[in-house]
Amino acid sequence: MEPVAHLGEADLSRVLRQLGLAGERVCVHTSLRSFGGLESGPDAVIQAVLGACRTVLMPAFCWDSNAPPPPDDRPTQNGCDYAFYDGWSKPLLPFRVEAAGIQPSMGAVSRRFLTHPGTERSDHAWHSWAAWGEGAGALVAGHGWETTNLPLERLTAMGGWVLLLGVDLSSCTAIHCAEERTGQRPFIRWATGRDGRVRRVRAAGCAKAFQQLFPSCQPLFREAVLGPCRILAAPLPALVDQAAHVLREQPGLGRCLSPCLRCRDAVLGGPRD
Repeated sequence: MEPVAHLGEADLSRVLRQLGLAGERVCVHTSLRSFGGLESGPDAVIQAVLGACRTVLMPAFCWDSNAPPPPDDRPTQNGCDYAFYDGWSKPLLPFRVEAAGIQPSMGAVSRRFLTHPGTERSDHAWHSWAAWGEGAGALVAGHGWETTNLPLERLTAMGGWVLLLGVDLSSCTAIHCAEERTGQRPFIRWATGRDGRVRRVRAAGCAKAFQQLFPSCQPLFREAVLGPCRILAAPLPALVDQAAHVLREQPGLGRCLSPCLRCRDAVLGGPRD
């Protein structure tokens, strides 16, 4: 699709300021395609967000170092069909954050953001995050594998915002933080560390049904439209609190309709050792 000539960085900058995000700390989830074409593509989004906000966080998830579980470490209720690992032949790739890739599903904007000067990345073999701006290093430091989305939890504690550019709650990792607030245990997966050893890494579950929480959370969101792109922004502390409240009241609301081991075991509370 050819870029729409009248949509670009300046237009998005204006909308972000109208939403009250100037000078704020934000977690960004975005679909570049949702703009229907944008001059300068992902660079326009990155420059607009960095120009308006003091701290920016984006997902940089990577599963290249995924490894089969040891035979003696296969917990129950773990949202995992262990038969998937039978006959595993993929070479083990140690996770080195300075050379790690990023999943294509993170989108073009997150991929470009990861290479932007001044961006720092957390050393987590599953839920790695990229941060830029004031306090970026502190957000991503010490992201242990026994946690999931620690940088996002930190941003929430700082009073940050979530910014959804053309995506809905099914792309909003903050809902996983809400799940953990209800006492749901993150899933256990395995990855190869820098030293070549396979060890546990905590991972979030399925997000396909998270949009079902939107009616209960909608009053928290500010909304704007830029071309065909719907833009939503909400304060992270209030969103996580509200989503956790809804999930406590209706534990199955975040469960997708398809047969899904992760959703089934998440509703039951997560893995048991």
